[in-house]
Amino acid sequence: MSKLRMLFLDTSLFRLMFILSMFFSMVMYVEKAAYVLSYVLLVWGVGLSIYAVVKRKAYAKLYLGIWLMAFLVSFAITVLVNINPNLQAVLYNALMLVHAGVCFFVFYGMHTEPGVPFRWELYLMVKIIVYLSTIFTLVGLILMLFTSGRFDNYMYYQGVFKGFYTNPNYQGYVSALSVIFCHMLTKPNFVAHSGQKRVSRIWLGSCVVLNCVALLLCDSNGSLLLLAAYAAILVLMKLFSMVEDLTPTKIITRLVSLVIVGIVIVIIMMFVRIICRVGVAAFFSESGLSSEQIKELTGDLFFVPKADSGFTSRWFLWDAGFTLFRQNPVFGIGKGNLYDGIIAVTGRENFNSQFEGFVQIAFTDLHNGYLTLLVTTGVIGTILFVVFLVRYIMMILPAWFVHRRIMGYSVYPCLIAYIGAYLVYAVIEKTVLFDITYLVMSFWLILGYTSCYAIDQGYNRRGNIYLFNLKFNKKLI
Repeated sequence: MSKLRMLFLDTSLFRLMFILSMFFSMVMYVEKAAYVLSYVLLVWGVGLSIYAVVKRKAYAKLYLGIWLMAFLVSFAITVLVNINPNLQAVLYNALMLVHAGVCFFVFYGMHTEPGVPFRWELYLMVKIIVYLSTIFTLVGLILMLFTSGRFDNYMYYQGVFKGFYTNPNYQGYVSALSVIFCHMLTKPNFVAHSGQKRVSRIWLGSCVVLNCVALLLCDSNGSLLLLAAYAAILVLMKLFSMVEDLTPTKIITRLVSLVIVGIVIVIIMMFVRIICRVGVAAFFSESGLSSEQIKELTGDLFFVPKADSGFTSRWFLWDAGFTLFRQNPVFGIGKGNLYDGIIAVTGRENFNSQFEGFVQIAFTDLHNGYLTLLVTTGVIGTILFVVFLVRYIMMILPAWFVHRRIMGYSVYPCLIAYIGAYLVYAVIEKTVLFDITYLVMSFWLILGYTSCYAIDQGYNRRGNIYLFNLKFNKKLI
């Protein structure tokens, strides 16, 4: 029994298994089995969350926990005020409440665990994902290029490379994340402190090349934006690390530099992507490409507002989202009611018609993490969550700024850059919280590791603060 208890309380094992189940839920042929496993593992995560609250009193140790606790209370009210005859929607709202608790206590809240081996765990996670994604990408590219008929339509669907993943956007996100993780694995302090062996630079270079090729072929604008934002933020951090004293002029200059660098990187990536798209299409065409086909392939450099498919269908979703928000501005409608709400305000009954039932509810999203949060939790929940994000950034930046001159060997700047890039990525993708996917869980996982690093490198808020005659620990606020 003691061994079973230790196994049950092994949060590192849970996080590893849950992340891997989320990863394989994006992979063809095994996605259904992986989804079932994910929901089974979620029960384990709920048990760990309850244990963290009841036994370890994690709510009193959680940095910035007061905002997350208030958010859970706010969303619980959202669930209650949106009870309706649609039992599936009600159950999904309750599931999202439970899911948020797991994200807060088991993933972000790993810093409340005594002696958590976060360096070793992060290194293991990063290495496994890099290896898996690169192998899938390599085999997918080989099958696409050197087979005929049987695999072409699977690997390269309607002019877009999606490899072994069920959606080309998944291929894009995994490829972009793998490039970022490869950069992390080049940091000597990260490898040394994790107690693991250094990964070959030749292997890492090969992984970067393969995943960049897949990223360009998969046609995922959001993933390109994620990688571009990551690079731009690293450039900005480098510029800040080269000055002794910061003045308003220096801050403005470097922020402008960030915008310029980001725009340049995105434009270059988009043109390279178009070249790759046309080249691959010509390779698979038996009679060559007509001028109309070339125009179609090169016509949407980044964003076409009036289109209603793929990346550009977001205008339709965002317009429906703002309409729903105006109808329920205080506590929102809950994630489970989003599908019915979109149909009600648009009259488009065939929306998400490729799914049905509970899956249809789960896959409905506004493709903007912040707007989805606003519509589903209302003004109160959104304000609480945004305050948490702002306070979190204020928590992790000082540790980097103090040590910025010696941070070239550390993985910490990479973690910060990823978080910033993901928050940009969330503007055009279904991310942040209310979606049980690899994208969301990887974000909360990195939030947890980064908080562990920040606390380990000296961040601390000791003492108490009094508000309305109530005493709060400073770290909770």
